[in-house]
Amino acid sequence: MNHLGYLFAANLFVWGAIFFYVFTLIKKNNQLKQDLQLIKETLPKDSES
Repeated sequence: MNHLGYLFAANLFVWGAIFFYVFTLIKKNNQLKQDLQLIKETLPKDSES
């Protein structure tokens, strides 16, 4: 009994899920960087006191 087709499909599904997860993390990270930059720009320059 040869189940290589199922093995290939499962492997393809797992790798697709991993790439989707990494892409989502990169997208969220870029959004957080933009938010942090906006916060830095809105804070006063002299905030030591």
